[in-house]
Amino acid sequence: MKSWTESIIQQWKIESIQLNKGALIEMIIETENALGFRFPGDFMELYLQVDGFADMEVRGSRYSLWPIHRILGAYRENGNKHFIGFSDSLTNGDTIGFLKNRVGVFRKTDQQYPIATSFKEGILLINKDSQLLY
Repeated sequence: MKSWTESIIQQWKIESIQLNKGALIEMIIETENALGFRFPGDFMELYLQVDGFADMEVRGSRYSLWPIHRILGAYRENGNKHFIGFSDSLTNGDTIGFLKNRVGVFRKTDQQYPIATSFKEGILLINKDSQLLY
C-alpha cells in the first residue's frame, strides 16, 4: 500500500507539475530554528521527498506549494510573526499555513481561518480543490 506522500507525489507527476528534489533535513532544521517553530511530522515526511513545486508552478486548484527557502523568506517579509505560510493562490491571493500558537492549517486573508487539523489534511484539500480553500 502506498503512503499518503507517494499518492500525492504521483498525482502531481500525473498533472505534470515540476517538483523540487526533497529538502535536506539540515535545511529544514535551520528553517525551524529561524522561525522558532517545529514543523509537524507529516510536513517533514513530504518535504524530505519534495521541496515544493519548482519555479512557482501552480496546480489545477491554483495553489502552489512553496519550497522551504520561500517559506522562510515570506515569513521574514510578513508582518504577522505568528503565521507561517507554505502555499498560496494566484487567483485570490490567500495564503495557507501554520499558526505558531495553534495546531492545524489555516487560510490567511485579512484574518486566519482554520481549514484542516493537520498538514496532510491541508494538502489533500489543495489536491481536491476543496471549497474550504476559497
